[in-house]
Formats: sequence, structure tokens, C-alpha cells
Amino acid sequence: MDSDSLHSESDFTHPSYDEFKKNRPAWTTSIRRSLEYILFRFGLYLGKKLTINQLQKLGQRIGKFAYHVLRKDRGIVIKQLKLIFPELNQTKREQWTRECFRHFGQMFFEFLCLPQIINDQDNLIRVENEAALTNAVNEGKGVILLGMHMGNWELITAYAKRTGLLMTAATANFPDQRINQLMISQRKLKNMEIMPRGTGMSSRKLFRCLKNKNILILIIDQDTNVPSTWVPFFGIPAKTPVGAAVFALKTGANVVSYNVIREKDGTFRLKFETLGIFNRNHTSMEQDVYSVTKQINDHLEQRICENPQQWAWFHRRWRHRPSAEELKKMEELDQNEINTRKN
Repeated sequence: MDSDSLHSESDFTHPSYDEFKKNRPAWTTSIRRSLEYILFRFGLYLGKKLTINQLQKLGQRIGKFAYHVLRKDRGIVIKQLKLIFPELNQTKREQWTRECFRHFGQMFFEFLCLPQIINDQDNLIRVENEAALTNAVNEGKGVILLGMHMGNWELITAYAKRTGLLMTAATANFPDQRINQLMISQRKLKNMEIMPRGTGMSSRKLFRCLKNKNILILIIDQDTNVPSTWVPFFGIPAKTPVGAAVFALKTGANVVSYNVIREKDGTFRLKFETLGIFNRNHTSMEQDVYSVTKQINDHLEQRICENPQQWAWFHRRWRHRPSAEELKKMEELDQNEINTRKN
């Protein structure tokens, strides 16, 4: 797939996920979280005892099992693939869904053995276009490093370990704080600071990272509860975090993307790409934020189309719907962007 396969906004209606709601009784929350914690701790134990290859194979089996038992998650994947790639027949769509589950099952177990991968990264990770990041760092303006929930994005930690570059990663919080702390410990390095979203002073600390000319890692390809705006994603209005655009416009930091793609032999290809420096081009900050965010979304779409089975399709990317006013505002901003390009 390439960018020519993308569709215009008018081709689609906004998806509904009502049929996939998980109506679990409130009293089961504590039990579920305790069980998840026990399983996660056991997984970390396996991550130390088994080889990387053994864990990858185990992850594939778990992913295959999840495909069969997680009916609602499977339904979300199929629904969204049908929405974005209507040209796929049912057989191909189900194949991609199975591959998606196997991939993320494998990725989960790779996260559990992240220290092993870090130690053996010379044999596991091939870096492409490293100059894109190196040149951006050398310009001394700070770097916004954009990732996405695709391939194994966690392996940027291995690259940080190898290079010693100072990085700060903004991450989502897991509902169970015990698991959250274990995940932070797994990711954290001396030169890799983990900044969970929603913590006090987090925005100021992220700005400070760029002010100190370091690397700020952001991932904005999901619908999350952070400051956002409405921007088309695969032609559908999508609630999209504005952090990357705001930081880029206010600091003048270089923007570089990274993508860690899984190869068939179990190794990985880490590719960097230059998006550049984004300057203020409009009278309103709102218009500039929209413009930059749209360019970022366009870039992410293209990367997803290259390896669609490795993106997190079970995330409800369009779970929020814009109000009539929000949709009208997005259309106005989009038209302003079109007019600016024409001029």
C-alpha cells in the first residue's frame, strides 16, 4: 500500500464501537488488575529465563490464542481494516487481523526481555538513515522524535543505550500503578527519562528537555485524553494530540520520525526520517497547530500503509466523535490550509 491508496474524508462515515463495549462489573476490576499484575511479574521472570527466540515464538502463540478468544478486540481490528482498506476481501482482512494479533503477542514478550535485546542489539537491530537523527541533534535546537504504535517502538530504548543520547519519553499510564512502575523500570536508562502523562509539571519538564537540546519522544497516533485537536486521519476526523505540533512551533526543535519494523527472521529495522523544522506561517497558533498536525498524520498514514499488519488496529482510533461545531472548525482550518498552499 502507498499514499495513493488513501481516501478522502467524504468516502467514510465516522465508525461506531458500541458493539465492542466491554461491560464488566465494577467489582471485578480489583481481581482483574491483581491477576494482570501477577501475570506481568511472571512474564518478566520468563523474560530473564528464556531466550529471545523462545519468547518470540511464545508471543506468537499467545497472539494466535488471543485472536480466537478476544472476540470484541478482533471485531475492532476487522471493522477498522474494512473501513480504511475497503478493497480487501474478507480472506485478506482476516489474514491481516491474525498477523496483527501474532505481531503484538510477540511484541509483548519482546518487551519482557528488553534487557536481553538491548545487550544483543548489534545482531537484532539494523538502523537505516541514522544521519536524519544525527544531523538534527547536531543542529543544537533539540529534537522531537516521533514514534507510533507500530512494529516494536519500545526498541528506541536499545538505540538510546547504544548511542548514549539524552532522551525523555512521554508515555501513557497503565491503570494498575504496580504494573506502571514495572514498565517504567523496564524502559528507564541513565540517559532515558520516562515521563508518564498526567504527572505534575510534566509539560514543563518536556519543554525543559528541548530547552536543554535533548531528544523528546512523542507518540500521537492514538485517541487519548490529552490536549488534542480534530484532524483527518485516513480521511476521517480524528481526535489527535497536539503536543508534537505545539512543542515544535514554540521551540523550533527539529522533528524526526522513527519506525521499528519487524522482519520475517525476527530481527528489526529501525528507520529514521526527517520531517524538518516547522515555523509559524499563519496569524493564529490554532491554524499552525492544525497544519503541522495534519502533516504529521499524513506521514503516519504512509508508514502504516507500508506495513499495515504491524499497527495497533485494536485501538479505537476514532472512538470520539466531533461535535457539529468542532467538525465545522476543522473544515474551516482545512480550507485555510488548502488556500495557503495555493497561494
